[in-house]
Amino acid sequence: MNETKTLADWTAGLKLKEIPDTVREHARRFILDNFGCQIAGATLPWSQTYYDVIRKTRSGTHCTISYFGDKFSPDDAAFLNSTFNHANETDDTHLKSPTHPGGIAVPAAQALAEYAKADGARFLAAVIAAYEIQIRISWACSPFLIYRGHHPPVGVGPFGAAAAGAVLMGFDPAMTLNALAIAGSHSAGLIEYTKTGGSVKRIHSAIPTAAGVRAALFAEAGITGPRSILEGEKGFCKVFAGEYDLSRLTDGIGTLYHLLDNALKPYSCCHLIHAAFDALDNARDHHQFTPDQVKEIKVYTNSEQILSHIGSIIEPDDILGAQFSLPFSMSMRLHHGGRGVHGGNGFWDYPNIDLKDPKLVATARRVKCVVATDAEWKSVDKGAGIEIETTDGRHIREIVSYSKGLPENPMSAEEVKEKFRSLVDPILPAGRSKQIIDAVDNIENIKNFDDIVKLLIVPPANRVKAAA
Repeated sequence: MNETKTLADWTAGLKLKEIPDTVREHARRFILDNFGCQIAGATLPWSQTYYDVIRKTRSGTHCTISYFGDKFSPDDAAFLNSTFNHANETDDTHLKSPTHPGGIAVPAAQALAEYAKADGARFLAAVIAAYEIQIRISWACSPFLIYRGHHPPVGVGPFGAAAAGAVLMGFDPAMTLNALAIAGSHSAGLIEYTKTGGSVKRIHSAIPTAAGVRAALFAEAGITGPRSILEGEKGFCKVFAGEYDLSRLTDGIGTLYHLLDNALKPYSCCHLIHAAFDALDNARDHHQFTPDQVKEIKVYTNSEQILSHIGSIIEPDDILGAQFSLPFSMSMRLHHGGRGVHGGNGFWDYPNIDLKDPKLVATARRVKCVVATDAEWKSVDKGAGIEIETTDGRHIREIVSYSKGLPENPMSAEEVKEKFRSLVDPILPAGRSKQIIDAVDNIENIKNFDDIVKLLIVPPANRVKAAA
C-alpha cells in the first residue's frame, strides 16, 4: 500500500540534474512534437469552436493560448492548448498502456510554467513528471481500463497534469499528495465514440488537463484529498480497471522511466493502424500494383479488442471516424501513393479528404480486418501483417512487427523535426519553425518560459482554417 504517497514523494523530490540524459532528450522530442500538434491543431473547425466558447464565457490573464495569443486562466489555457494538441490524432501514444500522455503533460506544464513564472529547466522536469505519473497509472491498469470502456487519457491524465503543477509550483510531498488525490476525483472518459462516432473525443485530453491544473491550484490553496486515491478500496485502480497490478505504479521509480517506451505518431490517426501503413509501404517498395489491381487486403492483428477498436468503421461519416477506420485509412494511403510522413495520412490529409469519394469507399470495402490464427501472423504483437490479393492472381504478404515511431522502431531526431515542420510550416512565418526547434533543443537554458510561448503564436496574417 501507500503507492499514491510513493508517487507523490518522487514527484516532489524530482531534480532535473538527476534525470538521465536519454530521458531528457526523449522529453525534448516529445515537447517539440506536441508544440507542432498544438499549432496545427488550432486551425481546425472543432478546435476553433472550443476556442470561441471559452473566449466568450471565461476570463483570466495568466496563460497564453497557442496560435491565437490570447491570455486566459491557467485551467482554461491548459484546456484549449490540450484541445489543439489532440485535435487531429497526431499526438504521441504510450501504446503499452495505452494512453496519450503528451497532449496532457505539455499543455498542463505550459500553463503552469507561465503561471509560476518558471524557467525552461523546471518546465522540462514538470513534463517528465507528468509523463511518468500518467504512464505508470495507465500501465498498472492495463489492459483493463480500455477493455472496460474507459479511455485511459481521461482517466489517468488528471494525475499527470497535477504532477506537472506540483513540480512547477514547488510543492512539498504532502501538498503533492493532495494534488494527486484531488485529481482522482476528476477521472472520467468513455470510448463509445469508437462504436457510434461523435466529436467529443477531440477534448479527451483537454478534460483531464484542465482538471489536473485545477487540482494543483486547489492543493496550493489547502484543499485535501484521500491519500489512497490510487490503491484504495474505492480508489482509481479498483473502481476503473477492476483488475490491476499495483506494483507497476512504483516499481523502479526514479531509475526506470516508462517515458522511454512512449511512441511518436508519424500519421494522424489511431496508432493501432500505423503498422498496416508501414506494411503497405514495404509492399509497394517490392511490388508494382495500383488501387484498381487490389482485389482484397487482409490486415491481421493479434487481438479482438484491437479489431473492435479500428475495424468497426468501414465507411466513416466524419473525420474522426476515418481516423479510427483501418479500412478507410488504408484506402487513403493506397490512393495517395506516397510513403512515410508524406504518405497521405498526415495532419493536413484527413481534414481535406472527401469521405464520400466513391473510389476511396470502394477500396475501403475491400480491406478486411481479421484476428490472426496461425503462428506466423500471431507473431504480430505491436504491429500488423497484411496480405494483398491482386486481380492478376498475386498474393503479397508483409509483416511489420513494430510500426514506425514505437520505441522498437523509433523516429530519429531529424524525423521528429521533419514531422514538426510538416505540421507548422504551412502556417508559421518563414524561419519560425527553426526558432522553435532551436529553443526546444536548448530548453534547459531558457531563463524565461515566456520566450518559448511567444514563438507558438501565429500572426493573424498567417492564420488559416483547414477544410472539414
